Amino acid sequence: MLPPVGIGLAWVSLWDRNRKILATVLAAVWFVLPFLGGGSPEEKPVVRDDARAPEVSASASPSASPSPSGPPVLVGKSLKEAKGVASAAGFDVVSHDASDQDAGQWDADNWKVCFQTSAGQRNGRRPSLDLGVVRVEAPCPSADGEKIPWPKMPAVTGMTFARAQETLKPVGFKKVEAESAYSDVELPGVTDPWKVCFQDPQPGKEIENPQYGTVYLKLAPPDAACPEQPYARLRPEPTPTPTPTPTPLPERTPISDRVGAYYANCGEAEAAGAAPMRRGEPGYRSGLDRDHDGIACDT
Repeated sequence: MLPPVGIGLAWVSLWDRNRKILATVLAAVWFVLPFLGGGSPEEKPVVRDDARAPEVSASASPSASPSPSGPPVLVGKSLKEAKGVASAAGFDVVSHDASDQDAGQWDADNWKVCFQTSAGQRNGRRPSLDLGVVRVEAPCPSADGEKIPWPKMPAVTGMTFARAQETLKPVGFKKVEAESAYSDVELPGVTDPWKVCFQDPQPGKEIENPQYGTVYLKLAPPDAACPEQPYARLRPEPTPTPTPTPTPLPERTPISDRVGAYYANCGEAEAAGAAPMRRGEPGYRSGLDRDHDGIACDT
């Protein structure tokens, strides 16, 4: 490691003269070699590492802007996430409503990306991406700027309540309310096997923002037919028995026309229109007053 010291040690050793001369020559060459080749072998790797150090430092500098190699795919991401991914890849972002509503995107969390195009490079800044977005709960239009294709209400009448609920799930409804189709039948605790007789909204109606809507289904028991109209009675009320109309009594013959009349029995008195006859009236006699209450032929 130290040629001058090595030469001194070689000459005080017990080596023969030839070995001492050889050791002295080798030590001298080793001592002069760094001055002829630009440094010892151990120093060269250090020099190369130091030469690369500025390059590593420059690439790790936080102030340096990344050089974009290509735009990232942002379709399907929320607008907030898309902005972060684009910025990390070296792109700026502008956005617009991809539907025909032209709404502003002040709440980036509630919008999703449907379309992306290049917006060029503005004022010497980073390249930009133009994102067409819609509300996260809305489906993307078929083309940028067209009307949102909201789902249509499916027909669920005739299905069981359980199957109707499964059919309505893809539409996006949060509430499905069940009611009895009959005014005199209450819904049980479990209505899955009951069948749907009436629905609101009607089949085929476009449902805008279904997550805020409610579906109303009127159900009938599994063993009963659907009524013709909602809220009919399953068991009609019994028909009331009509009250019989009393038979009117025959008109009585005026008392003035019965002066001196005699009736052999109540049949003759009734036929003559004289019944009933009170005590003192023409035609009254005790033989016709069976209950002796003063009125003859009263029954």
